[in-house]
Order: sequence, then structure tokens, then C-alpha cells
Amino acid sequence: MTCAIPFRPVCIIPRQGRFCRPLAGFLAAIAAAAGLLASAAVAGAAAESATPPPVIVAPDVIVAQTLAYSRQLQAADQDTAAATARRDQARAAGLPALDFQAQAGHYEGLQDMAFGPGPATPAIDDRAGAAVTLAQPLYTGGRIRSQKEAAGLGLAAAREFRRAAAADLRLQALTAYWNWSKAFHSVNAFTAAVARMEAHFADMRNRFAAGTATDNDLLSAEVQASRTQLQLEEAKRRVALARARIAFLTGQELAESAIPIAAEVDAAAAADGEEGAARADLEARRLEAAAAAKQVAAQKAELWPQLSFVARYEQARPNLLNVPPEDRWDDNAYVGLAVTWNIWDWGLRKAKVREAAARAEQARLRVEQETDQVRLEIREARINLQDAAARLRVAERSQASAKRNLQAANDLWENGLTRHAELLDAHAQLTDAGFEVIAARADWRLARAALDHARGRLDGEAEGKPRP
Repeated sequence: MTCAIPFRPVCIIPRQGRFCRPLAGFLAAIAAAAGLLASAAVAGAAAESATPPPVIVAPDVIVAQTLAYSRQLQAADQDTAAATARRDQARAAGLPALDFQAQAGHYEGLQDMAFGPGPATPAIDDRAGAAVTLAQPLYTGGRIRSQKEAAGLGLAAAREFRRAAAADLRLQALTAYWNWSKAFHSVNAFTAAVARMEAHFADMRNRFAAGTATDNDLLSAEVQASRTQLQLEEAKRRVALARARIAFLTGQELAESAIPIAAEVDAAAAADGEEGAARADLEARRLEAAAAAKQVAAQKAELWPQLSFVARYEQARPNLLNVPPEDRWDDNAYVGLAVTWNIWDWGLRKAKVREAAARAEQARLRVEQETDQVRLEIREARINLQDAAARLRVAERSQASAKRNLQAANDLWENGLTRHAELLDAHAQLTDAGFEVIAARADWRLARAALDHARGRLDGEAEGKPRP
């Protein structure tokens, strides 16, 4: 018994240059898909062109902006201006002083006065006069000289304090920059870790659906993926905090496209030497102590006589130096020496000397304290730099080990020779190791900047680069 099954061809052989309808529909679908892909490509290109390209911001840019904006440096400039004015005052004290005086008035009730048989002194109701006096100190016991020297040293100290303030700001700017670099590049590391964990979680969902993974394995993978995502979000918040700190220092927000350079370690930069003589703040303290010693000498000079040259010319109506005075304009001139010596003042000047001596001793002690502080900062900064270098070496080896460990754990997991928890631990170790390398490199840069500051290498460079 045979059964004939009718055969219906799916596609008719094209005739007279026409295609069959199924083939034509297939080609039309392909053309439509190609059009959609082209439209998507054009839209993507337009969106990419609208997004500004990333702009790498170097640390010297942040340092320069910080110095230009700093209110602290502006206040230090005013301190320098005030010290300059005090120096000019001290210089002017030793130069000739020219004074002009004038007066005019009207009196009521005056009467002529007669002394004996001689001529009477007439009553003159309207009186006026003007005088010019020139005074030049000749001997002050060294007071003016000491005051000028003290003012000059005070100006030099103000300039050194300004230089020290600039060094502190450079350190703050570099610290903010490398913290920004650490946070920014850790975001990239955590983003890669999130992508890796999401791929693993997707694989676990597929395995769970196929019955080759337990619900505990799926839950553990989900928790690990969520923990990695949380680390990523925390890193993003640290980026925001670092950008806010930089905006505070520079007075302007960073552009959205701004990115920092990755921290690199200069193997040739050695942490040698403990010299602190170049520190601006230490030099400022020394100048302060020298100025205070000069102030002691200036106060002691007040105990000696003061000698001045005086010249005076006067026009007056009446001129009271004439006897009897007459109601007319008359002049007179005077040239001579003036000596002043305060013999008794109830210990006032000696008390001023004691105060100045105490201030000088205080300034000397501040120099010793600052010297000890500088030595301590240098030692601590050198130790911190050595610690950062050691942590970096360990972190780099840990990252290499974590990569191998993850590969081995994944192979064992695929072959059923290890637990899923150990695979997740390998993922977590690689994530942490990647962040530790980035953090250790940035911490090395921070420690290096702190050492440069402690040794005075940030005191004179506007770009924040260490001096050779």
C-alpha cells in the first residue's frame, strides 16, 4: 500500500527576472535592519561628538590655581605690606623732620601793662603767627639704628612667613589632587570588578536554571556583586568629595571632563637627607628672634640722653620775643642743639627693657621649638614614605597573586574541585588588590609631597614641583 504525499515547494524558481515572495521579504527585512543599524550608528556618533573629550589636569595646574585664589596668601601679602610700612617708619625716624605751625586768634578784655617807669606793654587783641621747625636727631644711643635693623628683619620674616604659607598651600593642593587621583582611578578598578562580578552572577543564574548550581551559590554571587557595586558607589562619592576639596582650594569647580593623571612612583627619588635649613617657616622664626633682640637694644637706648639739632624760623604779629611787643609782623630765627634725658620715670623704661628681653627670649625658644618640629616632620615623612613604598611593593605582588588565584579557582570550580565560596573569595581578593595598588601609588605620592614639604622643597616653586 502506497501513500502519495503532495509536495509544495517553499520557494518558486524565479522567472522573468522576479524573485519569489518569501525571498523578497527576507531581503526587505535585512535592508530594514541595516537601516536601523546605520541610524543607531549616526545617533551614537552625534552623541559622542556632543560629549566633551576628557581633559587631563596636571597637579601643577591645581597648585597654581590654589595659590592664585588663596585668601591666606592675600592676608600674608598684607602682613608683608604692613612690615614694609614699619621699615619705612623706622627709616624716616632718622631723617630730618620739618614741621609747620600756624595760628590766629582774637582776644577780648586785654589791657596794657606797665612795669615801673619803663614803657608799657600794649594790649594787642588780634594775634597771628606761623613757624617752620627743622629737627635732626644727632645721638639717640643707637635707638634709631636698632629700630631700623629690627624693622628690616621683621620685613624679611614676613616674607618668609608668606613663603611658608605658600608651601603649606602647595602641600594642601597636592594632597587634594592625589586623593582625587586615587578616588578617580579606583572607580575604574571597581567598574571592571563590577563587570566581572555581574558576568559571574549571570553565569550563576544560568547554572541555577540548568540545575547545576544551588540557590546558596546564586545568593552568594548576588551578594558579592552587590558588595562590589557598593564599593564602586563609595569610590564615586570619594571622587565627589575630592572635587569639592579642590573647588574649595581653587575657588572654581573642576570641569566634568577633567580627569587626573594616575599616580606613578619615581624609583629614582630617594628619601635621603634630613636637612631643614631651607624651611621658610624656620627661617622666619630666626629672623623674628633677631628682630626681637634688636628691639631690646632699642629699648635700652631710651635710658641715654637724646641729642638733636633744631632750626626754627617764625613770623608773628606781634612777635612776643620783642619787648615790648608791637602790633606788626616781625620774624625771628633760631639754630641750636636740644638735649633731652628722662632722669626719673618710676621704672617705666626699665620695665620696657625687661618686656623686650622676655619677648626676645620667647622668640629664641620658638626657634628651638620650630627646629625640633622640622626635624620631627622630616623623620616622620621619611618613615611614611618608606612605609608607602613597602606597601606598594606588597600590593603589586598581591595583585599578581590574586589574578593567578582567581584563574586557578575558576578552573577548579569549572571542574567541580572547589567550593563556590572559594571562587567568590578569589574575586574579592582581586578587587581589593586592584584598589590597593591604586591607593598605594597615590599614598606614595602623598608621602613624597609631605617629605618635600618637610625638607623645604615646596617653598619656592609656584608649580608645586620639588626643587632639585
